[in-house]
Amino acid sequence: MFGLVNSNLTAAEPIAVPITALAFSPDGSALISNGSRRLDVRSVHDGSVNSHVACDLPKITAAAFQPHGDILAVAGGEPSVRGEVRLFDWRTQKVSQRLTNQDDVATSVAFNRSGTLLGVASADHSASVWRMATDSANFTRIFTLAGHAGPVLAIAFSPADRTVVTASADRSIKVWSTEDGRLLRTFNHHLESVNALAFRPLAAAEDPASPRACASASDDRTVRIWQPEIGRMVRIIRQHRAPAFALVYAADGRSVFSAGKEGRIRRFDADSDTLLTEWSASTDWIYALALSPDGMKLASGDWSGTVLLRDLTMDK
Repeated sequence: MFGLVNSNLTAAEPIAVPITALAFSPDGSALISNGSRRLDVRSVHDGSVNSHVACDLPKITAAAFQPHGDILAVAGGEPSVRGEVRLFDWRTQKVSQRLTNQDDVATSVAFNRSGTLLGVASADHSASVWRMATDSANFTRIFTLAGHAGPVLAIAFSPADRTVVTASADRSIKVWSTEDGRLLRTFNHHLESVNALAFRPLAAAEDPASPRACASASDDRTVRIWQPEIGRMVRIIRQHRAPAFALVYAADGRSVFSAGKEGRIRRFDADSDTLLTEWSASTDWIYALALSPDGMKLASGDWSGTVLLRDLTMDK
């Protein structure tokens, strides 16, 4: 049974900019967040800032580590002017490549399960997919995903790597083929901007090719669960009372966490709309959530620049 527990929250040192990028390193040794023209490297025990990595972007919007790899992708740019993704060699914490094909700020980045494809979403109404060269760690753009009528706010690859999903301020979710960038289908069920996407992780014995659930969070105060590859909306979770901005599945795939304007984090059963637990994590808007690789800690970041860590083992 899950209970509401606040005593296991540890507050990190506030910084000056809203937290929009959060990512745990694949080995679980560090938590990365955005700062003012820098990345903050935080303790995974209490969230305190241990060091900084220079990242001279006017705005940093998102970050993602390559699974089982040494690359950190950081998205951002200058709104209405240019977008950029910087790829860091995390061993040296130096920039190894810059991807600069956006006409507006890059809003989201995601690697596929094997780490060979990188998806980039942009406020210029487009997204793109980049492939890693076989003989180097450099990425080359293989196609552009064009068709949204508003800024693209989120991007995610299916576990089988056959499709990539984008979500937009135009209220739509689009499903594309990773083979050739062809648009496969569009979902228009959300009533407001769609802010975040998260695929349900694979269990050890599951077939990656089986239809996978994907969650979306929206300004319309709902979290919706989809099976994008077969064109099915599974359910609507309506228990948010304000826009939802961030999502992440639990490591075992049995529950999903969501947060947003209310400053509360909710944990729902992944196979129903049952609310398992909720807690107040901020007095401000929460823009980012990240789960540690071992599934034991949940990080959240808010508009005030505060990062919180919650020990999920205390919720059981």
